[in-house]
Formats: sequence, C-alpha cells, structure tokens
Amino acid sequence: MKKEHVFSTIGLLLLWQIAAMILHNDILIPYPLDTMNRVASFFVDGSFYQSVGSTLLRVLKGYLLSLLIALFMVILTERFITVKRLFSPIQLITKTIPNISYMVIALIWLGNEGAVSAVSFMILFPVFYNAFANTLDQQGRSLNEVELLYPETFWMRLRFKVLPQLVPEVLKTGKTAAGLGLKVGIMAEILGQVRSGIGRRMNYARLYLDTTSIFAWTIIIILLSLILDVLFDRMYQQFLKHES
Repeated sequence: MKKEHVFSTIGLLLLWQIAAMILHNDILIPYPLDTMNRVASFFVDGSFYQSVGSTLLRVLKGYLLSLLIALFMVILTERFITVKRLFSPIQLITKTIPNISYMVIALIWLGNEGAVSAVSFMILFPVFYNAFANTLDQQGRSLNEVELLYPETFWMRLRFKVLPQLVPEVLKTGKTAAGLGLKVGIMAEILGQVRSGIGRRMNYARLYLDTTSIFAWTIIIILLSLILDVLFDRMYQQFLKHES
C-alpha cells in the first residue's frame, strides 16, 4: 500500500471517530472499534461464509454470462456488418435503461433468486460489449490498409488478430465489471429479499437499525472488491509477461 493511501485511510478513520464521538449515537454512526469488532465476529460465524458464497455465486453467473455473450456478439458483429447495424439500436437501449428498471423487471419475471444473476447480466453486458467493440474498431482502423494488401479469411483474422486483441481488454474491463457486478448484485439482493446472501444480512440490519452491522458489511464488500482488483491485476501482469 502506498504512503498516500495509508495517510488517507488514517484520516478517514479519524474523521469517523470524531463524528461518532460528537453524535454519540450508534444508530446514526457507530464507533470504528465497534465496527471492527463486528467484522471480526463475522469470521467465526459459519453463516457469514454461506452469505458471502451465495452472493458471489449469483454475481458470478451473471458476470460469466455477460462476458461470454458479449464476446459472441462482438465477434458476430465483426463478421457481419448487417448484424452490427441491427444490433446498434439494442446496444443503445441497454446503455440508457436505468439500473432500477432492470431490477424491478427481473424480480417480476424471475423471482427473488433468479433476479440477481439476471440483473448482473443486463448491467454488465453493455460494459463488456462496448469495451470489446471499441477495441476492435480502434485496432481495425489501423489495420485496414494492411488487410487490403494481404486479405485473410474470417477464421484466420479471428484467431490471429481479433482474439489476441480482446484478451487484454477482457482482463481490463473484467476488473471494472467485477466490482460493479458485486455492488449491483448486492443491491438486487436487498431489493429482492433473497433467502441467503450479503444483501439479506444488510437488509436485516436495516430493519433492526443495526448500523454497526451495516458498516461492518460495507467493509466486507470493500475488502471483496479489493481482492477482486488484486486478482485481475495479477492476471493482467502475467499476461503482459507472457506477451513480452
């Protein structure tokens, strides 16, 4: 961790402590020490791992589905210009629909459990597809003259140009999408009141005005996001080493 990060974290903790001391009301702002003790208590509670696992599994389903379909669609639109033109209005619509609309519609269609993965998919798909399409558009313009001189079949271009161009973008966009998917998935869990998951635990804490637990679960979510960031950074570094 950089020195600047350490100083900013200490500063935020001090402000948190001061605000808690001024208000002296754990329903509004709990003390940092109480929150950290609550976080520590989670790790000796078996239901904690079940809740985290349930949430991660739901988000992972939507994440992988959005990634795979985005790859398929961007390759398809790269091959057939007509498909690209037909898909363009759909792409625009998916980018402009509010997230809450996705959540409400998914709850009506799929129920509480299925809605989380569906919402994750609907929100992450445009993120992946737009990133992949922009990458291919940029690379395509720079290779147009070369392709005119040395024409290739679609399958050769897919294997030697398209897929190698998309691999680093999958890792870069995947990092952003993972954090976004986790946050959106937990929001969908809270709204849908699922049987098990981080969203359910946070919803219970809200009902009982247990702000300490809400803060503690927020710290858990931040830690999960940081772990995902580190994993994707490591994979991207390994990819760069392999390429060099």
